[in-house]
Amino acid sequence: MAFFLMGGFPMMVITVFGLLGVVNSARFAWAPGPGRVGYLLAIGAAVAFAGVGGMAVDLYTVAMQVPRHPEWVEEGGLAMVLLQGFGESLTPVVLASGVLMAQALLLALGLRRMSA
Repeated sequence: MAFFLMGGFPMMVITVFGLLGVVNSARFAWAPGPGRVGYLLAIGAAVAFAGVGGMAVDLYTVAMQVPRHPEWVEEGGLAMVLLQGFGESLTPVVLASGVLMAQALLLALGLRRMSA
């Protein structure tokens, strides 16, 4: 849960569209049809853009919040504060990558079954 909270709101967008993509990719793997490939690729692109956009929003938040809180720097040092912020900012990309990997594997299975 902490992993999800570190990424902020973009994690919800990635989760919703990611689950939509994985469920539809599983349906495609079970019963492949050429008409759904474009849709699955578009959902995958949406998840990828949400991951990159989420990381950008999180990095922006770190860049804007650290200067407003000098006490954070005094407690842990600037390098440690930025390192933690950058680490938290990567969580949307990590979640999106995992979801896209599952979607791509299911899509590959469906494409293989479709060509057989």
